[in-house]
Amino acid sequence: MALIEAQHLHLAYDRREIVRDLSLALPEGRITIIVGANGSGKSTLLRGMSRLLTPKSGGVLLDGRDLHSLRGKELARRLGLLPQSPLAPDGVTVRELVSRGRFPHQGLIPQWTEQDERAVAEALAATRTDALQERLLEELSGGQRQRVWIAMALAQQTEVLLLDEPTTFLDVTHQLEVLDVVRDLNRERGTTVGIVLHDLNLAARYADHLVAVRAGEIHSQGTPAEVITAQMAHEVFALDAHIAPDPVTGSPMVLPRRRDRTPSPHHHEEDPVSTTTDTAALVPALEHSSTLAFELTVAARRPLGPSLVRFTFTSADLEHFGTNSHPLDLRVKLIIPGPQASADHFAPVRPEGHLDPATHAQWYRDWLQIDPADRGWMRTYTVREHRAAGHPGNLSAQPEIDIDVVLHLDPVEQPGQGVAARWARDAQVGDTVSLLGPNRHLVGPDYGGIEFRPGTARTVLLVGDETAVPAVGSILEALPASISGHALLEVPEAGDAQQLLSRSGVQVTWLPREGRPHGELLDAAVRRLMSENNAQAFRDAAADGPADDGRAATHEELEDVDIDETILWETTTGHGAFYAWLAGEAGAIKSLRRHLVSELGLDRKQVSFMGYWRQGRAEH
Repeated sequence: MALIEAQHLHLAYDRREIVRDLSLALPEGRITIIVGANGSGKSTLLRGMSRLLTPKSGGVLLDGRDLHSLRGKELARRLGLLPQSPLAPDGVTVRELVSRGRFPHQGLIPQWTEQDERAVAEALAATRTDALQERLLEELSGGQRQRVWIAMALAQQTEVLLLDEPTTFLDVTHQLEVLDVVRDLNRERGTTVGIVLHDLNLAARYADHLVAVRAGEIHSQGTPAEVITAQMAHEVFALDAHIAPDPVTGSPMVLPRRRDRTPSPHHHEEDPVSTTTDTAALVPALEHSSTLAFELTVAARRPLGPSLVRFTFTSADLEHFGTNSHPLDLRVKLIIPGPQASADHFAPVRPEGHLDPATHAQWYRDWLQIDPADRGWMRTYTVREHRAAGHPGNLSAQPEIDIDVVLHLDPVEQPGQGVAARWARDAQVGDTVSLLGPNRHLVGPDYGGIEFRPGTARTVLLVGDETAVPAVGSILEALPASISGHALLEVPEAGDAQQLLSRSGVQVTWLPREGRPHGELLDAAVRRLMSENNAQAFRDAAADGPADDGRAATHEELEDVDIDETILWETTTGHGAFYAWLAGEAGAIKSLRRHLVSELGLDRKQVSFMGYWRQGRAEH
């Protein structure tokens, strides 16, 4: 069990203070439920107690240690958080999502162990989701999905679990189902639990300790019987209610008569959180959007060769950027400015922005309806390096990121094509651009924009063209000395080769095309390497032990992917001792996919294929 407590906590978004001088300890091994009206600050309090929001003053202690003094993975091993409306990448199975709860217990390159396997199995069983483990998350009902998210939090095996409105949008049956799982967890493991809830009657039924919050301050706290009174309903919820015992549980039950129009004696005219119809629906982007829009300034532009240029971007906003881990092959979106921009189309998802949860999911479709000359063009890139403020390699006092851009310039300019390359050619220090990337307060190393997941592999094959060089460079920097293998990189000219640093034993081979067809050298090099190293050894590496029954490998028949109509994107978390990661022009990657899987018989679970772009088409 663990004690988590807030001491004189002040929390704010920019200059707007939400939580004021609040002190609260969650009783060890008990269920604490926090209630309050919309805009009362209860979710903000939970964010502050989970280190997602830095206090303006005051602090949060976990067993006497300041939360902000704990390293990221150390905190994640001790404190779990389930935010409102969590998001998962498409195509994720229940088991894959729950397994991500084990990331805090692993090193930079995940190594799956029996302890991890046992933790996942216990989490699935505890939440009664073991029968669902092979199903896709999007196929499940709302209640089932919430149980799966709780299972992921259980797999973390933390001493403290915080949940922000876990029953939102669920019907009554599923609300009870989810809260029953949480109560069972608390009773069986002694986990200290903190929950934000809207429903007073559910709070009274499940809470050991109840806290009522109004205008960023604690109105009252204690047992449900002590807190839930007619006076509290009036002062906190502006509700005229009769309080009676629940005939089933004996806990206090709130029976509303009507909304109380009498002003509360504690009403503040200057309350910074409006609850009018227009603004009550808006919520802070920092709390609710896993992707944020960052306004960046070009701090430096440096050619890396004839075909690549490195941009260093800086912004105070970047303190909210990242996945709390090494970026590896993290993908982000640059918004190339349009010539006739009329407004900031990403204002709701700026770090200081507010968005409408009811319409947020359709923002991309809405953005596409705007004239490109106004909205600009969205292009995908890899973060080559991310440096926090104060890093000795920074050019400014602010956080910085490096992004390498390939200068694929068309000989004849076509509307809507080559816009990113032309921007990169012409951009100067001081220019500004927007970037869509991960909100570090809501995402972790399991973020869907990272695809390099080698699992237990000790030998890796990294294959890419010039568009994949930044990702490979970043991956190589993260690999430990225990990893060996090959990186094959095809670039337009010999001058595009770079010095890529790595502690690993991965050998880097540069393949300058010098006018040859795109992918020709890469295809030949992969075929030669796989022949030299005996593909049978890589097939055996996927199994528990070497194949010794003399049977021929099974060569899987791949479904065809029309790369002119869809994106070739097939990624996996590796298993076994060998893992391959291939990215670049879709036609070349499709050919290598056929060779490795259909012709050589490699298990598809050993290889990730990504068509970053398609020759002859506009950038993705």
